[in-house]
Amino acid sequence: MTAYSTMLSPFRLGSATVRNRTMMAAMSSGLSDPGGHVSEAQIAYYSERSYGGVGLIAVEFACVDSTYGVSEERQLIFDDEHAVPGHERLVAAIRAGGATPALQLQLPGQFAVPRENELAVAPSEVRSRRDGSLLARALTGDEIAGLIVSFRDAAVRALRAGYEAIQLHGAHGYLLMAFLSPAMNSRDDEWGGDEERRLAFPTAVIRAIKAAIGEVPLLYRISADDFTPGGLGIDDMVRIAPRLVAAGVDGIDVSTGSLTGSLERTIDPMSEEGWRFGMTRRVKDAVTVPVAGIGSRTPETAEAALVRGDMDLVALGRPLLADARWVAKAAQGRGADIRPCTSCNWCADRVFQHLPTGCAENPRTGRERVPLLSRDVGRGRQIVIIGGGPGGIAAAVQADSIGFATTLFESELRLGGGIIASAAPPHKDQLLWYRDYLERRLAATQVEVRLGSRATLDDILALDPFAVIQAQGTQPMNHGIPGTHLPHVVSAYDLLLRRGPSPAKWHGPVLVYGGGETGCETAELMAAHGLDVVLVSRSNERQLARAAEPLYRKVLLARLRTNPRVTIRTGTHLVSIDQDGGMLDDGAEATHVAAAMVIIAQGRRSDDSLAAELAERGITSILIGDARRISRIGDAVHDANAAIGELVGGGADAPPA
Repeated sequence: MTAYSTMLSPFRLGSATVRNRTMMAAMSSGLSDPGGHVSEAQIAYYSERSYGGVGLIAVEFACVDSTYGVSEERQLIFDDEHAVPGHERLVAAIRAGGATPALQLQLPGQFAVPRENELAVAPSEVRSRRDGSLLARALTGDEIAGLIVSFRDAAVRALRAGYEAIQLHGAHGYLLMAFLSPAMNSRDDEWGGDEERRLAFPTAVIRAIKAAIGEVPLLYRISADDFTPGGLGIDDMVRIAPRLVAAGVDGIDVSTGSLTGSLERTIDPMSEEGWRFGMTRRVKDAVTVPVAGIGSRTPETAEAALVRGDMDLVALGRPLLADARWVAKAAQGRGADIRPCTSCNWCADRVFQHLPTGCAENPRTGRERVPLLSRDVGRGRQIVIIGGGPGGIAAAVQADSIGFATTLFESELRLGGGIIASAAPPHKDQLLWYRDYLERRLAATQVEVRLGSRATLDDILALDPFAVIQAQGTQPMNHGIPGTHLPHVVSAYDLLLRRGPSPAKWHGPVLVYGGGETGCETAELMAAHGLDVVLVSRSNERQLARAAEPLYRKVLLARLRTNPRVTIRTGTHLVSIDQDGGMLDDGAEATHVAAAMVIIAQGRRSDDSLAAELAERGITSILIGDARRISRIGDAVHDANAAIGELVGGGADAPPA
């Protein structure tokens, strides 16, 4: 037994015995076939996490009646008998790995994927705030009665497929929650009005399912606080949760947020680990059934939450995308080997685009059926990696894992590259978890690391490489602004890389030029150091940080706009810089802004400086990450994986870094 003895102890959930107190939270994978049936890729995806040690697997939401629409283009559909055989195979695969299989049942309501000439449905009419057009029609009483039967029948099918537990998705604004929420249900009949009537549909569904499945456990996912004006908060859910239990629920799964405008409280960007635990504890104290809580990223956090009594089961979402063997590694005392989830939302961004699931750090996620290369395929050959950022380190670790003699050049005296810059702004230091993990992985290899060494053509030729992977990142752009040579003018990228004096020693005010993600983050960083900041962007207000991950962008801009130290000027050019500040032009007038420091965050360009020389010498060279195109950390890591596969893979992957 390890230090995580509570988390790893068996747990009784109704008629099911779960091998430990961990649960894979239901998350859309986008891996079903076009008809909404279980695919072989989906089976492999869940199987890998079952073999990875998790106790209970809640298979992603399955639509119980697709005539009313689906939430995603490749959502599981479970409304007829044709779906059962695929789920039987999925259940068998989950059981083979030792996990307990559960299925989440759901109806999207107003959040159904738009269909031509068909309206979505909701408890009440939903109209566009922009033009008042009808977006979703209100369900009739007969339709509501029919949907109760649809939920019940889907639960019966799930038992026939072999699932050992059922979960209802009553959170995030989907139909069950919509009936319960006063912000979404304005009916005045038996299905809406006061709280008693808003409870009628969810409790009718619970009773119908429970009457059909007997002792098989029925779980219910709630949003403890939907963070929506006029919606439901934690005080409401503490009162409501016991009513759900009285109707027949055997366990509560506590989440937060809603698709109605607070999705960043459901799939939160980088934030304090475990911030929901207080709400989870309040729900747990109000009910007599087990409660699962989301928000742990490390085994230490999960174990502490269980020991304190905040929850009975630890629900793991994105951490199991980053590392399918999260639980097994914890059980083996290998917590340092767990690939950390940094909440970068690479996975969520793919869901928003109706793409299969993925993870920035783990290229295997969603691609578990791709075969792995043998560990000696590179034996006797040399690979050179230029650049010690996340893409370069990932490429080096993968190349070493399949037998290549590998040399990694890094011009700085430390590893990390762009990940250091990305982690520098407020609220983003969790990205360093991944940097530290990569460094540990690299230290366990035979890779020769040359720090403080900018690779030259002669250096490369001396190694006679089979191939070169260029991950050297970016170069500064010449913006042609008079005055950029002055000593109080710095590059935002250099600042975030911590080159030069710390901002703690600076004096304000500060002018930041560039309204992209880097400029916005730099402005927030300067304000966090107690400096007054003028953030200047050539673009308009709507384009601030436009390339940032959408949920992070929302919270970043909200913080900036309410920060008393930050003044934002959009549609404005920095014309010139002098010793006292900068001259700005917004098209109407030119004004001088005083600034003790001027920070240029107006973009960088890809550094492909060695590509042509290598090609002339006949040396295979592949650009990845920012050296290929300005992108995110996940792009660099996935590029690294693809580069190794392109060089020797033949359709197979090296083990991921």
